[in-house]
Formats: sequence, structure tokens, C-alpha cells
Amino acid sequence: MRLGNKVVIVTGAAAGLGRAIAIRCAAEGAGVVLGDIDLPGAQAVAHEIRRTDGKAIACQVDVRSQEQVGAMVATAVAEFGRIDVLVNDAGVASHIPFLDLPEEEWDRVMDVGAKGSFICSQAVLRYMVAHRIAGALIHLGSIAGFVAFPGSAHYCASKGAIHQLCKAIALEFGPLGIRSNVIAPGTFDTRMNAWFLDDPIARAEALKTIPNGRFGKPEDIASAVVFLASDDAAYINGSVLLVDGGQLTHI
Repeated sequence: MRLGNKVVIVTGAAAGLGRAIAIRCAAEGAGVVLGDIDLPGAQAVAHEIRRTDGKAIACQVDVRSQEQVGAMVATAVAEFGRIDVLVNDAGVASHIPFLDLPEEEWDRVMDVGAKGSFICSQAVLRYMVAHRIAGALIHLGSIAGFVAFPGSAHYCASKGAIHQLCKAIALEFGPLGIRSNVIAPGTFDTRMNAWFLDDPIARAEALKTIPNGRFGKPEDIASAVVFLASDDAAYINGSVLLVDGGQLTHI
């Protein structure tokens, strides 16, 4: 088991990529704290993990709230005794032309994605530094942090910010043995992308951009997370790992 004796916090763990990440980390031996604003959803995933003898607890958290994130960190330590890995997966998206984009929607996407990653990272880093834990932070970015897409200015800005946040953390905390890396998914067949993948024509056109000939699956991201969280990635810091089936080679 690649994550035996490690404790992992996963935000956005109630569904989609976060769910797959939490399940895989538990299968690799980690104790997992599933943080999500959707508590029943997180509890259902935690129950699924425990049914197969995994170690997991659910915690309701709005990643935009320092108080709630602090409570999640305290819960993780109380339940498992330490924190080794943070996976910043919580995020939201929408598709709105730039001139129609309300300030409130810009704030929502930026706050959950970029600000939430900052708040969670800061809280966990304070714990790791105080307890001298050479841990790992893994942030979910996107190919949208590299290339722009129409109607997604707010989402692209959020992911670009996350990529740079990751690198700043790597630079500042690398001397303490703490690693910070980004996983940047391409187009995945998830609920977040249903707005265009449910359209057969748009789906076919999107598929043409992927050399591997298929959309990503949540399990693809989970495998990458396990690698970056494990000791096998001990010398990887400040990197952005593309998990996109080659999509960014020609977009």
C-alpha cells in the first residue's frame, strides 16, 4: 500500500474527481478526511470506504471559511493523529460569455477555487510546520490554467491562480521538506462538464482534441494523486502534472 500510515484530507470529496481520489487513497492505506459542503454526499462516500475496511470520516466544510477549514483540520488530527497530505479538489465552474458574466459569479468561482485552495493550504501548512511534518499538498488545476476557453474567463483565471499558488508554496516550504504540486486534468466525463458533453456534436468535437481517443475518468486523476502523495514523488515539487491524454499538445 503506497499511502500506508498517511492521513489525507480531500476537499470536494462528495462526488466526481474528489470522490474517486478519496476512495483510491483509502484503498492505498491512508486515513481519509472527506471535506465537502455536501455533508450527506461526503458521508455516503465515507461509508462506502468503511464498508471495505478503509479508514474515513466525513466533515462538512465550506472552503471559503477559515473557521470551517480550521475545524476540518482539527477533526482530522483528533481522528487520525496527524495530517500528511492535502488534496485541494473543491471547485465550481460555469459557462458564461464575458460581457454577461456577473461579478457575483466571478467571485463564486474564484472564491471556491483559488481562495479556497489558499485557505485550506494555509491551515494545513500551519499544522505541518508546527509539527515538522514533511507533507504534500496537491492542487487540482486544469488545462484551463494554460489555455483559454470561450465563456470561461472566471474559471480560467481561477485555475491559473491555483497553478501559481502551488509554485509559491513549493518555493517557500520546500526547504522544510513540504512539497506542493498541481494536477491539471484535460476534458473529463464528469458532471462539471455535462453542459457541453451532453451535446453529441460538442462531445464529438471535444474528443477529436484528445490524442488518446477518450475522455478522462476520475480514476485517472486518483492514480496521479496517489503517486504525488507517495514517497515515490519525494523529489517532485512545484510541478504541474498534465493528465489530459495529450490534449494540450495541440490545443
